[in-house]
Amino acid sequence: MALDLVLDTLFRDLLRVLLENPFQVVTALNIGLFLAASLLLLYPAVAYAQNVAYTEGIVGLSVGLFLVTVSNVLGLLIEYDVILPELYSSFLVTSVLNLGASTCATIGIYYFARQFIDTDRSSFETETPPATTTDTGGFEDAEDD
Repeated sequence: MALDLVLDTLFRDLLRVLLENPFQVVTALNIGLFLAASLLLLYPAVAYAQNVAYTEGIVGLSVGLFLVTVSNVLGLLIEYDVILPELYSSFLVTSVLNLGASTCATIGIYYFARQFIDTDRSSFETETPPATTTDTGGFEDAEDD
């Protein structure tokens, strides 16, 4: 019974905040689209993991996108005093969540690129092309229009 009252009050406050100006409506639509995109990206990667290539990378990127969504939601709710009205700004909360999102996205990108990264060598070596080359073309051979 008390939970119903709390949820009803929270929903009513959230609806009031959203209808105050068009900015909140656009932000709410943005958050809804972020949430849909992150869930649509995450669900197939988890449910059909055996059929998905680079599952870890997709999960890392989708968790990063989901954390950005949570950051936006909490930032909106804190800024308009729906939750945690004693906080002056949502900067710290959103910064921590955005740091987590960027970390998850970086881990996801690493899982995509790890087969192309060679960490066994102690130095970076390049291959020197042969002195005589048969390659032609380039910027100097391009035709001016």
